[in-house]
Amino acid sequence: MNDELSWEEWEALCEMMNGYIKTQVLSTACDLGVFDVIERGATLASLAERLEIDEHGCRVLLLGLRQLKLVSVSETGAITNAPLARRCLLRNAQQSMVPFVRLNDQIQHRACLHFTQALREGRNAGLDEFPGDAPTLYGRMATDPSLERLFHEGMGAYTRLSPRMMAMEEFGSVSRLLDVGGGDGTNAIRLCERYPSLKVTLIDLPSVIEKARANIEAHGLADRVTCEAVDMFTDPWPSGCDGVIFSHVLEIFSPAKIQSLYRKTRAYLDDNGQLFVWSLMCNDDEDGNLQSIKSSLYFVTVASGEGMAYPVADHVRWLSEAGFVDVTKYDARSIDHCALVAR
Repeated sequence: MNDELSWEEWEALCEMMNGYIKTQVLSTACDLGVFDVIERGATLASLAERLEIDEHGCRVLLLGLRQLKLVSVSETGAITNAPLARRCLLRNAQQSMVPFVRLNDQIQHRACLHFTQALREGRNAGLDEFPGDAPTLYGRMATDPSLERLFHEGMGAYTRLSPRMMAMEEFGSVSRLLDVGGGDGTNAIRLCERYPSLKVTLIDLPSVIEKARANIEAHGLADRVTCEAVDMFTDPWPSGCDGVIFSHVLEIFSPAKIQSLYRKTRAYLDDNGQLFVWSLMCNDDEDGNLQSIKSSLYFVTVASGEGMAYPVADHVRWLSEAGFVDVTKYDARSIDHCALVAR
């Protein structure tokens, strides 16, 4: 047996050991506003001056950004943004993911350094990074407005992954939708804009509802979207809805809690009601792509101490056990997601 590592094996090992560098380069570039400065025209010297960093450090940063293929440098020294950077990494771009990059760096990546400890102690040890005594990240954010704002701005950007959810024709047959754990109202707003006759009742924790109301009023939709402070598990849900949606909510919780929410939904809806699920989901053989792995690690290490990007088959089984008789799947495996409509 040849014990020498092949070049391919070495490259794979280096990628595993050093992949965090890509995250750090991207996060630093977004923190500094590098792509916005480059968009206005820049060279190494002018970029360093406008960022107020020394040229050597700027040179190292550009080394990383060029490896990520986010910028290029011409023979004359002119630096330009790659199309991906221009589309997603300018702060004011329509599809800007900068808020989610910040969430990823300041919450997810920071907390997931505690993954070993979380596994050994059987708790979400990454929570130690954040002040407070609440047992989940969401509870601690409720007493830290800046942290909660960072989170919801990031998740608002992340929901731009959901155009396939928005396009499900079944939404057209719903008159009022209950958005459970609806966050800052991003999904409610986008659904109302796409379906002119749809009305939404959004429920979430009290500190989140304030942000949702402000966001909805800013979009001129206060007459179509109502917000109520409700604990999704323990409180009765507002009546009058013929559809229920969970968007990026269920994967946070344990199977037992998801099953309880599915049973609660079935009891809430009449026989013609519809349940919509938009969630991170791994492959049914659980060999997961990067996004489902990263999110699952985040849930266990900090968010709730439970949860993962469960396989589609698990959700289908849980829905059947809760009393739903017809489940339609809209696959989005390229981004580790799936949309389900249960009747």
